[in-house]
Amino acid sequence: MHPMLEEPRFFPDLHASLCVDIRYWIAPRLPERYTISVERGLSMTGPSGKSKQYRPDARIDRVESPDPPYSDTVIAQPPSFMVDIPSQPQRYLAIRDDDDELITTIEILSPVNKTGDGYEDFRRKQEQLTAQQVHLVEIDLLTRGKGRWRDERVDAADYIVSVQRVTSTVASIWATARGEALPTIPIPLRKPDADIPLPLEQILQEYLSKSGIGRRFN
Repeated sequence: MHPMLEEPRFFPDLHASLCVDIRYWIAPRLPERYTISVERGLSMTGPSGKSKQYRPDARIDRVESPDPPYSDTVIAQPPSFMVDIPSQPQRYLAIRDDDDELITTIEILSPVNKTGDGYEDFRRKQEQLTAQQVHLVEIDLLTRGKGRWRDERVDAADYIVSVQRVTSTVASIWATARGEALPTIPIPLRKPDADIPLPLEQILQEYLSKSGIGRRFN
């Protein structure tokens, strides 16, 4: 990541484009019983009983089909290390219809997710999603603001990608420094379906090339 990509002039376009590009990478590799959509609202019930809309950057839902998944030679890299997932004593209810079971969310963090009330709201939302047995994928390409994970190895990195599975009490963390390639990470589904490898550096470089923005930083 070039540091200028974090600036307000460039980051909104990067954020929106990565959401779409990640969707187009994952969609043909999913078993047909899944669909992936961009920025579709999530209605979650909070402790007061009031419903609130949340917007993941991408999400994977399950529909019925026995067909095998897409296969290719891309392989997810192992995480840099593992960190404990904070306990979440509060449980929340989600309102769904029978055909709308949420499986995975993918979040590309924006500045509002890492500052002030937006940070606290983001943490609460992630806790609610975890309580609903949803896999959480967070892609943090911002060096400024507060991160969700409390670990000195996280603090030492510039960019953090995490995968929090519903079946695990630890989160997988990929930590990279500015100038290093972003990792290829697994996008978890429900067992027995295999993870979908997501090559973040490849997707970023394709965005820089297709958009022409990469020429500005050469």
